[in-house]
Amino acid sequence: MQVTAIREAECPQCGNRTSIPVPVRSDDRTSARLGTRFGERRSVTCSNGHSYWVSL
Repeated sequence: MQVTAIREAECPQCGNRTSIPVPVRSDDRTSARLGTRFGERRSVTCSNGHSYWVSL
């Protein structure tokens, strides 16, 4: 079962905060290790139309 948490990210240009869903890692050690090793990033767009990358 995939559990999702909510994280807020602040726009570096205007300071607006945007809520993004973030999958919570399972107890599977292989996927947790791969996620930590390679990292995950997501493109976010704030309400003013600014796009930026967020590390999860």
